[in-house]
Amino acid sequence: MFNQKFSYCLVDHLSPSTKVSYLLFGNNPHRSTRMQYTELLLKALDESYGVSVSAISIGGTKLDIHPAIFDVNADGGMLLDTGATLTFLAMPAYKPVMKALTAPLQKFKKMDVNVPALEFCFSSAGYNESIVPELVWHFSDGATFVPPKKSYIIDTAPGIKCVGLASAPFPGASIMGSIMQQNHLWEFDLANRKVGFGLSPCL
Repeated sequence: MFNQKFSYCLVDHLSPSTKVSYLLFGNNPHRSTRMQYTELLLKALDESYGVSVSAISIGGTKLDIHPAIFDVNADGGMLLDTGATLTFLAMPAYKPVMKALTAPLQKFKKMDVNVPALEFCFSSAGYNESIVPELVWHFSDGATFVPPKKSYIIDTAPGIKCVGLASAPFPGASIMGSIMQQNHLWEFDLANRKVGFGLSPCL
């Protein structure tokens, strides 16, 4: 049924109500022209949809994160989960990622928000996303996912932005949530055990 394929496209979480995300079963005629594919790990992580992350780089530098953190055979792993709004990183990965992302944001006034999972929030007065280093997810088979900066430096209240990452315990899997996946088409091919992704306006 449906060729064992499904896809979804998530619009920006701050999009007007006239723009909607979608879920499609079967082949997707609206495939992005710049799709990349990586291995889909099925049933290895409690029957969730896992991917094999090899590294995370910030500003062109791969961070010192032990491979076991994202290894499904070493009590780690990475799940794609649209049911989670934020992205949760196992603590040994969370700490270096947060350190690298927050370094250029220290000059902004720290702010509090009513979201306990968010550790670093700041006033957006004078903010320009050009100061934020690029975050890249590297997959074990060579594919790279480069989300827009607004997918990890997120708006949480008028005049307030936060680094949109939360910590998770290790041992345990990390989770890439819906905001990190936004503005992309995600195509799951269960029969061939692969997942594709590409920038898309979600039309």
